[in-house]
Amino acid sequence: MSHFNQVANEWDSEGKIAMMQLLAKKVMEKVQLDNDLKIMDFGCGTGLFGLEFSDITQELLGVDTSDGMLRVFDEKTKEDNRFRSLNVNLEEQDLSENFDLIISSMAFHHLENPHQVLAKLKKNLNPNGKIIIVDLDQEDGTFHPDNKSMGVKHFGFAKETLTSWAKEMSLNLDHSIINRIEKNEKVYLQFCAVFS
Repeated sequence: MSHFNQVANEWDSEGKIAMMQLLAKKVMEKVQLDNDLKIMDFGCGTGLFGLEFSDITQELLGVDTSDGMLRVFDEKTKEDNRFRSLNVNLEEQDLSENFDLIISSMAFHHLENPHQVLAKLKKNLNPNGKIIIVDLDQEDGTFHPDNKSMGVKHFGFAKETLTSWAKEMSLNLDHSIINRIEKNEKVYLQFCAVFS
């Protein structure tokens, strides 16, 4: 997590803000969501993605393992008691709290065992709840400039991988590509996976 602690104060660049706004907008266009939801933003970082859902949340918990990122998140949300943060590593610990909606954007490729984390998140869902993961479609490892120092564990995820996770956990999966990023003279795709 040292990379994320080091870059936390400069994380909210114009480009990142615009991308997370776009991804959140695409998710909300795609998925019918109720109001007054209790939401967990898993791998919340500084809250760029999760806080886009503030209009439909009664309470939002930002979960991350980076103190630096959570300090920025807390500073942004200090005037609104609907928001709180928690430094917890769900690859090693459990969370005994349930949510109507669990969202995660561009965090799953940093997990050693994303499949195990999804199984844990399923246990944190209220009845009829949803888990929405936005991340990179499978890529060739060139998306990040330095995979090792940036904590990248997976080069995105193929639809077939996500489908196998859903099947194993008895979850329904709605998968779609919601964004294209052009860089390095290549096109990288971002998916929205809705597990319910």
